[in-house]
Amino acid sequence: MLRRERAHVEEAPGRGPLGGHHERPDARAKVSGSTRYVADLALPGMLHAAVAVAPVASARVSGLDLASARAVDGVEAVLTAADIPGRNLVGVIFEDQPLLAREKVRMVGERLALVAARTPEAAWAAAHLVHADLEPLPAVHDPVQALEPDAPRVHDAGNLIRTFRVVRGDTARARASVVVEAEYRVGGQEHAYLEPQGCLAIPEGRQRITIVASCQCPFYVQHAVARVLGLPLAAVRVEQAPTGGGFGGKEDYPSEPAACAAVLAFATARPVRFVLPRELDMQVSSKRHAMVIRHRWGADRSGHLRFAEVETVLDAGAYIGISTVVAERANVSSIGPYHVPAVRVSTRVAYTNNLFGGAFRGFGTPQVTWAAEATMDRLARACSLDPLEFRRRNLLDDRRRRLCTGQSLRRPVLARECLERAVALAGWDEFHARPRRQEGPMREGMGIGLALYGCNLHHGGQHLDRSSAVVILQPDGSVVVRVGLTEMGQGNLAACQTIAAQALGVEPAHVQVWQPDTTTVGDSGPTVASRGAHASGMAILNAVDRLRKKLDPVAAELLECGERDVELAGGFARVRTDPDHRVPIARLAGEMASRRIEGISTGWYRSRKRRFDPVTGLGDPYEFYAVACHIARVVVDAELGLVRVTEVSAAHDVGKVIHRDVLEGQIQGGIVQGTGWGTSEELKLDRGRLCNPSFTDYIIPTAADVPSIRIAVVESEGPGGPFGAKGIGEPSLIPTAAAVRNAVVEALGLEIDRLPLTPPTIVEALGNRHPFAWVAEEERVRGRSEEVAAGR
Repeated sequence: MLRRERAHVEEAPGRGPLGGHHERPDARAKVSGSTRYVADLALPGMLHAAVAVAPVASARVSGLDLASARAVDGVEAVLTAADIPGRNLVGVIFEDQPLLAREKVRMVGERLALVAARTPEAAWAAAHLVHADLEPLPAVHDPVQALEPDAPRVHDAGNLIRTFRVVRGDTARARASVVVEAEYRVGGQEHAYLEPQGCLAIPEGRQRITIVASCQCPFYVQHAVARVLGLPLAAVRVEQAPTGGGFGGKEDYPSEPAACAAVLAFATARPVRFVLPRELDMQVSSKRHAMVIRHRWGADRSGHLRFAEVETVLDAGAYIGISTVVAERANVSSIGPYHVPAVRVSTRVAYTNNLFGGAFRGFGTPQVTWAAEATMDRLARACSLDPLEFRRRNLLDDRRRRLCTGQSLRRPVLARECLERAVALAGWDEFHARPRRQEGPMREGMGIGLALYGCNLHHGGQHLDRSSAVVILQPDGSVVVRVGLTEMGQGNLAACQTIAAQALGVEPAHVQVWQPDTTTVGDSGPTVASRGAHASGMAILNAVDRLRKKLDPVAAELLECGERDVELAGGFARVRTDPDHRVPIARLAGEMASRRIEGISTGWYRSRKRRFDPVTGLGDPYEFYAVACHIARVVVDAELGLVRVTEVSAAHDVGKVIHRDVLEGQIQGGIVQGTGWGTSEELKLDRGRLCNPSFTDYIIPTAADVPSIRIAVVESEGPGGPFGAKGIGEPSLIPTAAAVRNAVVEALGLEIDRLPLTPPTIVEALGNRHPFAWVAEEERVRGRSEEVAAGR
C-alpha cells in the first residue's frame, strides 16, 4: 500500500510539477523509438551464438579441442582467441580482461570459445563439446586473504589493485569517551533484470557493423566492439533495444556479449544473435561488490561524534571492470550525512577468483552506508541514547555543512528535514512508547537508515560527465527529441519528454523521445549515477536555448513585440506582458519551415569543473548531493530467523519533481530491491562457482513481500539539474537495507554484522546470543569505553 504525503514546497493549484500550466505527461505517449526486443529479432540467414566457458576458477589453458564442436550439424563457426581480428580486450577501464582466454582462466565462466550455428540448440550443443585441457592452479576467494603476501596471485602484478583514502583531521588525537569497533561482511547481489543479456550483431561486409543490444551504455558497447574488430568508432553503430531493467548490470557487461556476437558476425558475414540463458547469465555477469568493512568510531559523553576510522576491502573478482570507480564512490561515502571532525578512511580493491563485481544501483554506497548506520546504532547504545536522538545530534545541516572530504554542502542541507519527515510518517515515538509486541517467538523492531548520495559522476569520472541531445521542431509543431542516455524502466525518457515539453511550451503528448543510437547523438557517457534525467535534461535545455535563437525572432515578428518579450507556454508563443496576444506554436513552426529556417538544434551538457585531491581524498568529489532517510518496521521470528518487513517510511530530498509518478515508482522499486538485498538475496559461492544461479534458489522479493510504503517528498530551491531536479534512482535503494538491519537488531537485542539477514544468519547469531553490553574504561589522556561485541 502506498501512502502519499504532499511535497515540502506545495504546488500551486492547477499547475504542473515544474510550475508550468501543462498537463501531466500522457502515459500513452510514445517515448521509445525502438520496439526491437533482442529475443524477438529474426533476420534472414541469422545465426545463433553460444559460448564455451571454464568450469574452474583458476587454471592454465594447455589446449582446446574443437573437433567435436565443429562436427555438430548446423554449426557455422567455432572461434578462439586466435580468430579475433582486432585486440582481444574488453576491459572498460583497465586492459586486464580478454574477450576469450588464451593462456589462463581466472574465474568460473571465463570464455574459452565462441560458436555460431543455425539454431540455438545446435550452438549450445557444440559449445558443450568444446574440450579444454585445463591445469588447475591455486585460487583465492576471500578478499582480505587475497591481500596477504603469500596469497595466490590472480594477476602477475599482485592482488592489490588500488587504495583510496580520505584523511582529514587527526583521529589519533581526537578526544572520545566512547569508542566502538566492528567488522562487517557485506554480501553481493544479483541484478535480476527482467531479460537476460542479449544482443544482435548485423555486419555490413567487413567495413561496418550494427549492434542492437539490451544495454545501459551504448557508447561503451561501441568502443568495445570497435576494439575487438579493429574498426574506427564511426564504423560501429549501437542501437539500444528496449531494456527491461538494468540496475547497473547492463552498464559495463553488455560490451562482452556484444563483442562476442560481433566477432562471430564478422567471421561468418551473417547476422548473429546472442542471448544468455538465465543460469549462465547469473554465473558470468557482474554483481554488486562484496565488501569487508572495519570500523572504529568514537563519540564524546554528550553523544557527538569525534572521529571515525574505516577500513574497507572490496572484492573486485577476477577482473577490474569498473571496481575502482565503485571503490572511489564508496570511499568518500563511508561516513554518511554526519558531522565528524576527524576522519581516516582506507578503501582497498582486491583481485580474487570470484565472480567479478560491477556497477549496481548505489555504486558502492549501499555497502558502506549499511556499515555506517550499524555503527551509528552501536554508538547510540554505547552513549545510552535513542538512535534517533543520536542522529539528531550529529546530522549535517545548514550550520554544519562540511563533509568528510572537506567539501561544504550547498544550502539547503535537508538531512534533518528528511529524518523528521520519515520519523513522523513511521510513527517512531508512538511505536517506542507502547509495549513491544511479543507473541510467542515473534519480535517487532524499528530501525533508521540515512544516506548521503553524490549526484552524477565522481570527480575521477568527470571526463565522462557529458550529455548530448537533438531537438527537432516539426512543421506541425510536434517535437522529436533524441538523447544519448538510455531508458531501462527508470523513466528517463518520460522525464526527457516532460522537460522538453516544459521548455518549448507544448503538451507532453506532442513530444516524441527516441531511444539512443550512437549515430544520431554524441557520446553521452554512461547512464549511471542517477544522471539520466539530470544530464539528458540539461542537454535538452541547451538545445532548446539554441533553437529559440532561431524561433524567437520569427515569433517576435508575428507578435509584433521584442524578442525578449516572447514566451512559450500552453501550446502558444505569446507576449510575456500580454498572454492573450499569442500565436499557436504549430503556426510558428509552419512559418519557420516555409521560410526554410532550420528547426533542428543540438544541445550539450558537461558538469562544472571541480577540485579534488585523490591522494588525501579531500575536495569536491560531487557537484551536489541528495539525502534520504528510510525507517523500516519489521517482525522477526526468533525461532526460525525469518524477517518480514512490514512497513518502510521514506523521505527524500529530490530538488524539484519532474514527473511525480516516475519519482514515486523509483522510490518503491528501490525499497523493494533494497529489502531483498538486506534479507534474502544471498550469492552462495563454492570455490568461485555460483551455487544458486536461478530464481528458484536465489530468492528475490515477490509481490507478497512488498511492505507498506509511505513516501514524503522534500522539494527545495537548492542546487540540482534541470529545473533543480536531483537523482532518485539510487538514493531510493541505499538506506533501505541499513534500516532493516537496525530494526532486526532492535527486535532481537543483539548485533548482527553480516548481510543479508537470511534465516541461517539470524539463527546462528541467536545461537551465539550475547545481549548488548559495554565496559567503561577511563584513561588518563582520554576516556574511552569499548563495546563488548556480541559473540566475540
